[in-house]
Amino acid sequence: MDTKVKTGTTTVGVVCTDGIIIAAEKRTTAGGMVVISEDSEKISIPDKHIAFATAGAVGDSDALERMMSVELRLYRMREGRPITVNAAVSLLQNVLYQYKYMPFYVAIIFGGVEADGTPKLFSLDPSGAVTKVKDHTAFGGSGWFSAQAVLDDQYEKGTIVETIPLVARAIAAAKKRDTASGGGVDVVALTKDGIRKYKPEEVERMLEKSKEKKRK
Repeated sequence: MDTKVKTGTTTVGVVCTDGIIIAAEKRTTAGGMVVISEDSEKISIPDKHIAFATAGAVGDSDALERMMSVELRLYRMREGRPITVNAAVSLLQNVLYQYKYMPFYVAIIFGGVEADGTPKLFSLDPSGAVTKVKDHTAFGGSGWFSAQAVLDDQYEKGTIVETIPLVARAIAAAKKRDTASGGGVDVVALTKDGIRKYKPEEVERMLEKSKEKKRK
């Protein structure tokens, strides 16, 4: 795996009172040492209410993004409605399990919001094992330990806007200690009204605003 071009990585998922946050930094490396890009997209949005972040080999991440986008689009066409989050994560689990002897080299944070507004967050390993996440996770990426420590220490369930600065701090902590993590930070917020993607500069402004409030 270390010889592959891969996304490193630090990925974070958090359950909020009004939805889900999925975030990732943007560095891609070869072998975990040589920086290939500081502007990689690591969060996939296969439907209007579902997103997932991948840590691992770039080619495998791209293949899963294509598969899930096609499958969820076909489901909409066939059933006349969007797939539930539970059904979507089961679909991804089955795909990973089918390839367990030639696995996708990825760890995944997967989230979405059901039609009734219920937020749901999961982590999946390359074998397809699924864990439901009740509050927060930095599952799977090379920078997970530092990010998870910040989440464990500072997490209080709040709104998406209130929680984005915490997510930014968690990823910043990982970037300081993990050479495979770097670049800006992408944040995707999922609510019952849809998905909003926050640009790195927006996240930075929200983080600075949070720091100013703490100083007052």
